[in-house]
Amino acid sequence: MSTDAAPPYLVSIIEDTLARKAIEFSQPDCGLSAAHRFSVRLDDGSRVFVKAATDEDTNEWLRTEHLVLSTMPHELVPRVVAWVEPVGGWPVLIAEDLSQAYWPASHAGVTWRSGDFDLLFAAIEQLASLSANPQLPAMENRPTSIWSSIVAKPEFFLTLELCSARWLGDAIDTLIEAERNADVTGVAFVHGDIRSDNICILGTQVKFVDWSHAARGSSTYNLAQVLPTLHLEGGPPPYEIMPNGGSYAAASCAGHIRRLARDQGMPGWLQDVFRRLIAIDLRWAAASLGLPKLDGRSAVASGVPEA
Repeated sequence: MSTDAAPPYLVSIIEDTLARKAIEFSQPDCGLSAAHRFSVRLDDGSRVFVKAATDEDTNEWLRTEHLVLSTMPHELVPRVVAWVEPVGGWPVLIAEDLSQAYWPASHAGVTWRSGDFDLLFAAIEQLASLSANPQLPAMENRPTSIWSSIVAKPEFFLTLELCSARWLGDAIDTLIEAERNADVTGVAFVHGDIRSDNICILGTQVKFVDWSHAARGSSTYNLAQVLPTLHLEGGPPPYEIMPNGGSYAAASCAGHIRRLARDQGMPGWLQDVFRRLIAIDLRWAAASLGLPKLDGRSAVASGVPEA
């Protein structure tokens, strides 16, 4: 891809900042963002990754990302090369390019290699041991119970056929209590969007990218948040990794149900993903909270392995 693919102002910023000519620009194979994102090859053969804000939202997200990358140990994140705030323009982050790393996710799908999950869990554990920059926003617990609203009008949830009305009636008090006990507060680094396309592996080191929604929160949140999606991609059932995660599972399940019910414009493929995540979360919650086995349509029929 030629430099014509990048806005001229961005080409000038890169070349002026690095004192190198930008030879080639290529865009990441996956991920969505309103920000400009390019892997840039320079005239000395080296590469950098460039991310530039384009509006107020991406400006805020990029500043958050820069704050994290500037204070996080470099083995877990790309190294910052330069931070540029043009007069009258949006900021630009120039960082270490990780094109040579292994990226599990691409437009062709998600492929985890043998041993990758162990590397990921070790990196998440390392992340949980770090105190976040106090300038990051603090996570807050859910003020009201979503499960209470679900059981008040259960028709939509029951159409998912994951359980009977009787099962829901017997389990609802436990689910509501677990949801209310889901404590996301704390002082650890919370990525906010750990998923396969925000992870790469360089040798044996996992690196996390796209820290736009980083926060201070629970040291267990990152692991709880990624486990259901990993299970969809061939990873272990969440209960095997986090058997005491019933509160997270109950809260996540309720949130997914509400979003699926409300977002009428959600494309069909994404609806299917949410249905499968709801099934995974509900199985996880039932196993962790000592609830009876789900008595609805088998989640295996939807492509969700047994927990």
